[in-house]
Amino acid sequence: MGFGKYLIRRIIQMVPVMIFVIIFNFLIINFAPGDPVVVLAGENATQEYMDELRESFGLNEPIHTRFVIYFKNLLQGDLGESYTYNAPVFEVLKEKLKVTLMLVLLSETLTIIVGTILGAIAARYFGKLIDSSISNVAMVLYCLPAFWVGMILILFFAVKLQLLPSSGMYSFNSDYPAFIDLARHIILPATTLFLVQLPIYIKVTRSSVVEVARGDFIRTARAIGYSENVVYRKFALRNALLPTVTIAGLSLSTLFTGSLLTETVFSWPGMGRMIFDAISARDYPLIMGGFMVTTFLVIIGTLITDLIYTYLDPRVVNS
Repeated sequence: MGFGKYLIRRIIQMVPVMIFVIIFNFLIINFAPGDPVVVLAGENATQEYMDELRESFGLNEPIHTRFVIYFKNLLQGDLGESYTYNAPVFEVLKEKLKVTLMLVLLSETLTIIVGTILGAIAARYFGKLIDSSISNVAMVLYCLPAFWVGMILILFFAVKLQLLPSSGMYSFNSDYPAFIDLARHIILPATTLFLVQLPIYIKVTRSSVVEVARGDFIRTARAIGYSENVVYRKFALRNALLPTVTIAGLSLSTLFTGSLLTETVFSWPGMGRMIFDAISARDYPLIMGGFMVTTFLVIIGTLITDLIYTYLDPRVVNS
């Protein structure tokens, strides 16, 4: 099977998944306890005012009618109107997504590079002191929750040393240029995500390289006369990258929801914080829009992972 046919087949397979997610997403949110009208109007609001709000939001219609309207609008690219922001959900998501992308891509890029290098080094010196040290550090980091790591970083770097800001994306009346101010604010939340995700890449890369290094083709490379560094870098690492690619493709998408705690701790105005606030306010269109974006990122991440697979191992296309 050619690459083009493989790509088309994978895209077609995504269509029923997206339809199922849309249906499930709508039902689980609309059947969840709580009334957005009560949250917006307040418990002391009159019944007439609450009925007006319910009608203006379309919540007075039966749930199957609301789903048909929602699905038709979705096909036209309309995600609805946010109750709390009083703005199109697409516009709100676009702004929040840019902010989260900034944080997630920075931390994920550093994590992939550093985690893969440390995992490969641990595998190269398997059973020795370097391997034990890296593995033990990874195990300790793996046991630390994101919010705790974030608070420790705030306590040390923002409170004790007063080197970095503890929250937000920009400072009011800052003496720094905008870019420098943004960089100072992103260091702590990005470091938190980096430290939380790092152990996964170290352990996966280490295990994969150790397993591949026991293969017959590695012994053949050694017999030909390649040095150990060349054997691990050119042969073992390349063939061991498939599990790492899988983790990278999936974690990039899940980080958008996994960053919720980090964004909350650091008051970072991104997708995670937005979804948290939307759930508290029962903002149905914004919650569904946020989950839709997250699902779409999971699917795109999976597709990109498969395409990288075909580059590293062309046999995947014919599987």
